[in-house]
Amino acid sequence: MANPFSSSSSCSLLNLKQHFIVSFLFVTFTIITHVNGCFTSIFSFGDSFADTGNFLQISLSEHSELPQSAFPPYGRTFFHHPTGRFSDGRLVIDFIAEDFRLPFLPPYFGGENGRSNNFQKGVNLAVAGATALDDEILKERGITNPATNVTLGVELGFFRDVLSSLCSSSSDCRKLLSNSLIVMGEIGGNDYNFAFEEGKSNEETRELVPLVIDTIASAIHELIELGAVTFLVPGNLPIGCFPSCLTNFEGSDEEEYDPLTGCLTWLNHFSEYHNQLLQEELARIQEIHPHVNIVYADYYSAAIRFYLSPKQFGFRKETLTKACCGGGGPYNFNLSALCGYPLVTSCCDDPSSYVSWDGIHYTEAANRLLSRAILDGPHTNFPISNSLCQSFTVNNKLSNS
Repeated sequence: MANPFSSSSSCSLLNLKQHFIVSFLFVTFTIITHVNGCFTSIFSFGDSFADTGNFLQISLSEHSELPQSAFPPYGRTFFHHPTGRFSDGRLVIDFIAEDFRLPFLPPYFGGENGRSNNFQKGVNLAVAGATALDDEILKERGITNPATNVTLGVELGFFRDVLSSLCSSSSDCRKLLSNSLIVMGEIGGNDYNFAFEEGKSNEETRELVPLVIDTIASAIHELIELGAVTFLVPGNLPIGCFPSCLTNFEGSDEEEYDPLTGCLTWLNHFSEYHNQLLQEELARIQEIHPHVNIVYADYYSAAIRFYLSPKQFGFRKETLTKACCGGGGPYNFNLSALCGYPLVTSCCDDPSSYVSWDGIHYTEAANRLLSRAILDGPHTNFPISNSLCQSFTVNNKLSNS
C-alpha cells in the first residue's frame, strides 16, 4: 500500500446512532458552552487528510526532502499555489472552519520562529504521516513509519504547548476549551497503511484496531480533563476505493472487487471494522461524560456515495477509482512517479470531476461534499452546523431569562 502522507451488523450500528442522538439531545438541553451559540476556536488533530502545512514546515526546518504537497499542481484549484495541503484545494477542516465563520486554521509549525503564534481562533496540529500509536508499539510488531515520528501523543504535546500560550490558569483554559470545537482526526489510517506496506496480513493488521481505538479514546479523555466539551470524531474512509490501494493490491481475485464500485471489498470491510469499534468506544465515553458533546462523523458512508452514484455528485464514472494527478497505470497511481514530483505523467484538466486527487487524498470537490455531509447530516449522529449553534443559542437565552 502506498505511503499515505505522500501520503457489524446494521442493527448494532443503528442502536449506536440512536444512543448518540439521545445523548446529544440531552446534552444540548442541559449545558451552555458557546458564546453567541457558536465556536470561538477549532483545534484539529490528525494526519495528511487534515494537515494544512505542518509536514511541509517540519521538512523545511529539518532540511529534509520536501513532500509532494510543496510542489505544483498541489493547491491549484483554490489557493493557486502549494500550501502543504495534500489536495488541489481546501480540505474538510478548511470547510468546517469556513462554516463556523472562522479563519483557516494556521499550522502549528511555521512563522519566523519556526512556530506560528496566531492561535486565538484555533490551530491545526495534524501532521501528514502521523500515526495514532507510538513508534515503539508499531516497531514491536515489525511496523515502521517512514514519514515522521509524530504520533497522536506528540500532537497532544503540541496542544498543551498551545494552551500554555493562550491561557494563564486552568480555569481560563477550561473556559477557552468550552467554547472550542475539537476535531479528532481522521487518525489511525496510517497505522494500518504502514502495516499493509510491511506485508502484514489482514488478520495481523486487524489486531491494531483496538489499540488505535484505545489511543483515540485516551486522547479524548485527556482533552475532557482539560476542559474540552465538544468533539467531532471522524471514522475511516473507504480505503478499498483509493487508487493507491487498488494499485498495491492489483491482481486480487475478481471476487474481492465490488461489482458496483470497483473497490476492494475486504479493505472497505476493514474500514467498517475500525468504524464500528470507534463508535462503540465513543458511546462508552459519552456515557461516562454525559456533559460532553461527541459527534461521530461517518466519513465512510458519506464518501461511499460518490462511488455508488457518481453523477449525482458531479463525478465521472470512468475515473472514479483513478487519480486526477498521478504517474500512469490503470488507476493513474505510481509510487515511482508521485503527483508533485518531476516524473508525473498525467494531471487531469478538471479535478472537480474526480474523487481522488493524487491516489491517496481527495480533490477539493470531494472534500467539499464530504464536509457538507458531515456539517449538515445525516452522516453524523447530530448535524453540527446551524442546528448545533442554534441549540446553544436557545440555551443561552434560557439561562439569561
